[in-house]
Amino acid sequence: MRSIHSRHFIYTHWLRIDTNNDEIKQWKQLKDYWNKYDCSMTVYYYDYNPLTEKVIKLDCNQSYKDLDLDVNSMSSGSLKRVKAKPTNITVYNKGIEHFFVNKLGLEVLNTLRKPKATVSVPEEKLIEVDVLEEFGRMKNIEKFNEIMQQEHWKIVKIGSDRKYHYQLYFGKGKQVYNRYEYAFADFTYKSVFKDRLERFINNLIKQKELNINNFIGKKINMFESKHQVSEDKNINVDVKCIGLVLGINNNRFDIFDFQRPLGEQFYSIELEDFKQKFNEGIYKPNFNLLTSYEKLEQRKYVYNKAKKFTELCGDWDYRNIDMNDIHLESLKVQKDKIIISCERYSNKLDDYICCPACDIESKELVNEFNLLDLENREHVLDFMSKLENYIDFDKAEKSLKEQENKKIKEKETLEEMEIEYE
Repeated sequence: MRSIHSRHFIYTHWLRIDTNNDEIKQWKQLKDYWNKYDCSMTVYYYDYNPLTEKVIKLDCNQSYKDLDLDVNSMSSGSLKRVKAKPTNITVYNKGIEHFFVNKLGLEVLNTLRKPKATVSVPEEKLIEVDVLEEFGRMKNIEKFNEIMQQEHWKIVKIGSDRKYHYQLYFGKGKQVYNRYEYAFADFTYKSVFKDRLERFINNLIKQKELNINNFIGKKINMFESKHQVSEDKNINVDVKCIGLVLGINNNRFDIFDFQRPLGEQFYSIELEDFKQKFNEGIYKPNFNLLTSYEKLEQRKYVYNKAKKFTELCGDWDYRNIDMNDIHLESLKVQKDKIIISCERYSNKLDDYICCPACDIESKELVNEFNLLDLENREHVLDFMSKLENYIDFDKAEKSLKEQENKKIKEKETLEEMEIEYE
């Protein structure tokens, strides 16, 4: 079998396993192609059905027209072609070899394409690279250089028959908790290394810039991975989605995961526990689009939260204010807009009268409400006061007065009608 010497692939194809066809035949032809051609295959699962629905990312040097695979035909072993990368998929935690062994019943891996021999180089022979000079045109490279210095990482290179190989070096014998980092274990050519480094930096910067508040409305992946840089290298990456973060309640994240059994789909995680796992790189946001189920639960959660907030607005004891004065009555959330109403108690009617106050276009304010812990009275009262700062009280007083007079007239008319009827 020829050796794999190049990873410069021209084409990327997305191929879906057709569950209506013979799955064994589909995996068999993928294995045959993988053995025959210089290519790379990555397995993804669909978030809405991770157990059965899978798609393969095929990087190769054949166009779709010349692709030596049975795709979109009427045969029983045909794969489905997906014209663009699906938005609702997540990379599987196991390589393509696992599926060849598991699906085709292979007992040993020696029937598969052999991996490249690992490069073992003494630490003292590693040549440290000036990152800013070598990769200065890359986005976020200056920020990454700062992180490298803080973490004591290095980009190094070593001479070879093709000039140099590059490596992101984390330190001898260092354990790393990140699914991207193990990709830098072996030396590789600069062009491919640069591509991997760019993806790694983008992910790293996102992680550093995200604080715990930014997880609201995002799904969270859990990564359990360890990579020991040593001669006997062991890589174990386990990835799963723990669910969608709906909001914060009583110092805990409320989580929804529709893939769990009924009755277990809603649960919560202590914020401190979440922070610890986030800082260790175990919890990370999943930027795939939400499913229809998750979008529905998110809307229901925000609706119920606004409903509970409205109840607190009308609780005299909770707010400790004079209800005869104009005050915030309710809140509604519509995308990046907050709609508020105000009210006051009318002694003449012996009832509350309310009117629309204003619409506030503010993504920041919506985010603040999403983060609001309704169990924290001090924070809730502060947020109520902040919303009341948007109310034009003179205009509101005029509108409430009109409402009051209108209801008084309606009440008088009703009383007159009752007298006439008697």
